[in-house]
Amino acid sequence: MIGMGRLLFELGERLQGKAHLRFITAGWERRIRIVVDDSPSQWQLTIAKGVASWDVWTEEQPADLIIRGAEKQMHMLFGGDELVYVLAKEKVQIAGPLRDQLKLDAILRLTCR
Repeated sequence: MIGMGRLLFELGERLQGKAHLRFITAGWERRIRIVVDDSPSQWQLTIAKGVASWDVWTEEQPADLIIRGAEKQMHMLFGGDELVYVLAKEKVQIAGPLRDQLKLDAILRLTCR
């Protein structure tokens, strides 16, 4: 299984490769905290100006959204396969404003291969 860092990097590449998503991400800048229940490390995914970047979570700023689940579900969620994504979405917990949850859902679905 590939690491979370690599998985989030690939998500960023897919997002940048789809020019039509710039309209969806324009003006939407969010920090997403990713909590992997069966791992000590936590991650952050930052989406700003149509670009997704990732890093290990630091508690300097609050998160706009929090995604929590097992490592297997995170791989399914961010892996880029739409059918697997739909299954994983049912098993993870996402906390934050509904509008941001819907926007993230659209971005993740549209970046699927």
